[in-house]
Amino acid sequence: MPQIVIYSSNKKLKYISTLIAQRIEAEIVEIKDTKKRSGFFNNIKNNYNALRLKSTEIEPQSIDFKEYDLVMLASPSTLGNPSPAILTLIENSDFEGSKVIIYTTTESTNAKGVLKELKKRIEQKGGEIINTFIMYVNNKTDEELKITTLQVLSQLDIDLYI
Repeated sequence: MPQIVIYSSNKKLKYISTLIAQRIEAEIVEIKDTKKRSGFFNNIKNNYNALRLKSTEIEPQSIDFKEYDLVMLASPSTLGNPSPAILTLIENSDFEGSKVIIYTTTESTNAKGVLKELKKRIEQKGGEIINTFIMYVNNKTDEELKITTLQVLSQLDIDLYI
């Protein structure tokens, strides 16, 4: 059984992940940052933490990935880096023997750093990155996102791993 793990600070990442979950019959676990992130100053602090690759307090604190055939892990691009919540999850979890697909959403062209950082950290925790992708979401309607998501899924050959 596949599992999708997301931290979604925007509705587009959650929407894309829901489409994927429906297609591959996966369970979605949404990581929650337990620190307050709304408001102007808290948003600046979150961006600073993402820029510095800091961790944060999250729920759930960790996930046991051993029972899943495939793990898909998603984070929005925050100033070209993964979200602190996803970095904390990786720190707290064991990926030993897990096949992982990582993806990110972005409204700019600055997202390759997210995938690079996630790949490095997951591999340090024993996971095997089998694929990656970036979803450019700026000014796209839900219908456009759906079409793009389905196109990406057809190219990933996920059925080989589940």
